[in-house]
Amino acid sequence: MNLAKIDNILKYILFTAIFLVPFIPFVVYGNLFFPFITGKAFVFRILVEIMIGLWLILSLRNPEYRLKNSLILVFSAIFVALIGLSDFMGVNPLKSIWSNFERMEGWVTLVHLFGYLVVVGSVLTSSKLWARFLNTSIVASVGLSLYGVMQLLGVLEVHQGGVRLDATFGNSAYFAVYLLVHIFLTIFMLAKRKGLNMISYLYGLVIVLETVILYYTATRGAILGLLVGLMISAIIISLFEKENLKLKKIAMGVLVALVLFVGGFILVKDSSFVQNSPVLNRFANISLQETTTKSRFLVWDMAFQGFKERPILGWGQENFNYVFNKYYDPGMYDQEQWFDRTHNVFFDWLIAGGILGLIGYLSLFFAILYYLIRDKNSHFSLIEKAILIGLLAGYFIHNFFVFDNLISYILFFSLLAYLHNLNSGRILFNYEKVIGDKKYFVAMPVIVVVMFGSIYFVNTKGFFTAYHLLEALRPQGNINVNLENYQKSLSYESFGNQEVREQLAQFAIQVASADTTTEIKQGVADFAFAEMLKEIERDPNNARTEVIAGTLLSSFGAYDDSLPHFMRASELSPNKQSILFMTGTVLQLQEKSEEALVYYKQAYELDKSFKDAAAYYAANAIRLGDQELADGILMETFGTVLVDNPRIIQAYYDTKQYSKLIKILEFAVENRPNELQNYLSLAASYLDIGNREKSIEVLQKAIEINPEFKEQGEFYISEIRAGRRP
Repeated sequence: MNLAKIDNILKYILFTAIFLVPFIPFVVYGNLFFPFITGKAFVFRILVEIMIGLWLILSLRNPEYRLKNSLILVFSAIFVALIGLSDFMGVNPLKSIWSNFERMEGWVTLVHLFGYLVVVGSVLTSSKLWARFLNTSIVASVGLSLYGVMQLLGVLEVHQGGVRLDATFGNSAYFAVYLLVHIFLTIFMLAKRKGLNMISYLYGLVIVLETVILYYTATRGAILGLLVGLMISAIIISLFEKENLKLKKIAMGVLVALVLFVGGFILVKDSSFVQNSPVLNRFANISLQETTTKSRFLVWDMAFQGFKERPILGWGQENFNYVFNKYYDPGMYDQEQWFDRTHNVFFDWLIAGGILGLIGYLSLFFAILYYLIRDKNSHFSLIEKAILIGLLAGYFIHNFFVFDNLISYILFFSLLAYLHNLNSGRILFNYEKVIGDKKYFVAMPVIVVVMFGSIYFVNTKGFFTAYHLLEALRPQGNINVNLENYQKSLSYESFGNQEVREQLAQFAIQVASADTTTEIKQGVADFAFAEMLKEIERDPNNARTEVIAGTLLSSFGAYDDSLPHFMRASELSPNKQSILFMTGTVLQLQEKSEEALVYYKQAYELDKSFKDAAAYYAANAIRLGDQELADGILMETFGTVLVDNPRIIQAYYDTKQYSKLIKILEFAVENRPNELQNYLSLAASYLDIGNREKSIEVLQKAIEINPEFKEQGEFYISEIRAGRRP
């Protein structure tokens, strides 16, 4: 086979790999842990590794494919290098470089994205090829939008639960930014057409379809991004279009319509129509006092505190959890306790790479704007520039409220590749002459070996770890089979070991209460704890790992051993009430209630509006006989000493304060009449004070409310009448 034929074959494979990228969002590999994330990431990495290998071979012989210089390429390379330096010098380099199964990002993915930019920007060398690529991506987006339609109709399930469409992303926010970008891309392709024809109308239908589906993702950041992006596009056309007056008037009309739409929504946001709509209600209730909004500000403040500690190169990618724990704001008590993202892309990069990393990221936006505004070669008309700037603005707005994901990164780097290709200059690595046949045949096998080696070493271990981890999580009917899969997962020594060990610990906690032999329970516990110790040794500053280790030990009754782990977690995250509760609970189980009171007090004083903290503290005070302290806590937080809270109820029961206990339970029955347990607790309390008639009366009321309880309730009543305690 001659070299020309080899080149043609390689070119065909390379273009196939490139044009498969828009279909990566369809990948959902149900046999992997985090199937909506891991499958897509592994496919992307493998495709890019193939692309790079084939591109290197082709570029050796054909100058057309060689790397050319551009501002985008330079800024992208600097950004990747800066983040790599931050990752290697960060708190947890292993995680920064490789990420985990939940995110599948890290420096490895960033390098692949840069490789993707280089190859696509070097290979798609004509406007016709780029049109085909962008249209391919739009076709793929239509397929995913139709998937969303099927979810909307109830034919396919919404994976994340609720009513917010998520297609094959498993997360509505991920789906939303994907649609946001494709709406603008479709408008862009429509603007490139001269005159109206069937294709133009198809583009119009796609825009309508994807706008409707975007609405039903109910993702406020993306929808706001769409509105702002369209407004900016319309403003640019209205101000700068001089030749096409019709287009100028249309843009002004769109701008007025958007302003009226937003203004009209503000006027009717309190109407029953808006309040009863799951989507519109999310927008209507945006305020500085909304729980989500407040939590965003708290998290951003924590991120800023972390930035001040490491301002130049940051903490490394995937390390926000250390910042979140160290600078945890007690006001976050009713939110997720283990944030790994700031929910703001700019703060994410500020934490990951410090001020240099953030500047590197923002420089990519600057480079795009620079080329669009400068555009010396007139690649775009004014409307096309306006649409791309609107896309950039919409994406920017989205990123201010949500974090990025692999697919949005791919779309962003595709845009970078597009503009890099259009504005690239001289060849960066110019050979004196095209490589000769002999050198070509030497270089090609080396590149092929490196390519397949990369595919194996970058992906195989992680893939099989994720596969066996999911097998370990599946009900197998035999604990030993689950354990075997955990052992197999860990045997690969991959970047996923932290998640494997965390899941193993949770599995062991479940086994602790399972119907199995003591020998099996002990074996699982020993194995799980040994692995948690390895994880603690590998990552000694992770509060989450210490909490899991402590919870594992306490679930098996090893309170003395669990306590140091909870205390260490408190050192790493001193303001997190949930850890203080765990510490106090273990001390209580050790009958060290006075020591426990210290931790409950600390949790309570961090934020006195936290009702659970008040309940923990007051309940412990009640058990210690300090009723004055308990009453003061309860009055300050709840405004009454008769608090319908399970911890307070149990404390009054344990201390035999039946008068208070009965009043609380009567209140509970009155306010939550359908909860059977309230009746049973009240009946038992009356029985404890010898009032059998009232106990029977409560049980009869329970039977009226819950007819299914009749047989059991009548048995209890007969036992009470017979003078026995059921």
